[in-house]
Amino acid sequence: MAGSLQQQRGLDYDRPMSPTPEPRVGLDVTQAVKRRGRGIARYIQEVVAAQPAGALPTELFVRGHRWFRRGLLSDLAPDLPRRWLPNSARLGDRGLALFHSFGNHLPRSAPCPLSFTVHDVRALDEPAGYEGKERLQRNIAQADGIVCLTQHGRGRLLHHYPELDSAVVEVIPHGVDHARFHPRPEAETRAAARSLGIEAPFLLQLGSWFPHKNLELALEAWARSRAAREGIELVFAGGGASASHQRRLEDLAAALGGPGRVHWIEHVPGEALPTLLAGAVALLQPSRYEGFALPLLEAMASGVPGVVSAASCLPEVSAGLWPVAGTDDPEAFAAGIDRVALDSEARAAAIDGGIEHAAAFTWERSARAHDDFFRRVIASRAG
Repeated sequence: MAGSLQQQRGLDYDRPMSPTPEPRVGLDVTQAVKRRGRGIARYIQEVVAAQPAGALPTELFVRGHRWFRRGLLSDLAPDLPRRWLPNSARLGDRGLALFHSFGNHLPRSAPCPLSFTVHDVRALDEPAGYEGKERLQRNIAQADGIVCLTQHGRGRLLHHYPELDSAVVEVIPHGVDHARFHPRPEAETRAAARSLGIEAPFLLQLGSWFPHKNLELALEAWARSRAAREGIELVFAGGGASASHQRRLEDLAAALGGPGRVHWIEHVPGEALPTLLAGAVALLQPSRYEGFALPLLEAMASGVPGVVSAASCLPEVSAGLWPVAGTDDPEAFAAGIDRVALDSEARAAAIDGGIEHAAAFTWERSARAHDDFFRRVIASRAG
């Protein structure tokens, strides 16, 4: 891609580019316009930054009012042109060979092929009380190509839309930033934990505290575990729960003997997160639904074992290396905790296997796969 970037240097990003004979791809990066963020924002930032040499020329699009905050992306691939999409329902003729949305937003009208990333199909699997079903259905009907994050996600999509089996539907997993997530010295991880008020060994659950994240299972399993009786505490890092749900979680923690031993951390600074994760005795992922669960791979790369629920893609991403328990089975989840926390042989196997497994996942590999996908979608329409 170096040649195309050199050709684009010095352009005014807010002005339309002159037409070029090379196929150009437009990428909707709106959901990365945030001061901080993991999830979709992290995915967008990593894939765009890791575009390989020789990738298709790319333009970054920002929808609606977030255009006026595009400075938050100033460090992201600064050589790539930025474009404003004032009307998110209509793309207009931009001379693009393909327009791809990294989130669940596609224009309803476009003169070029469209593709998007399906982060999960929860809106189809569990439509009650979950927003976004109609938009997801509309996008699926419009799309010439779809990226799924896991084989489980692809399977669920084809379950609902079996006619897509002959379409360009690719599985492209996330990557791991191995420069940030790797085993660290104990002195370093202890200092990071102490800076957040954590003195004892701890289990960690990362991510939002929404109901589907099933923090209740982590609490009940921890309370039943031998690990808890031997002084291992429990840390939830993420936040975002409603006030009423937060109270219910705190009341449950108190009833289970958690005051002073269960820690609630609303936000961990980005630079501190890898060190905190590397210092955990184990990562807990008891969710009822996940699209990918990147913290699993980041924990593995950091030399940390874990326990997952049997829900959605979690057994696939953990690759049989971690104990798996039902979403409503605290006894089995507690047994999994004790296995990876206290059984030295099982723990070592989970750590060694996890480091090897995570090594295969990089953002560079993901970015190359995205470029290959874009080329296949363009070719499928041209043919």
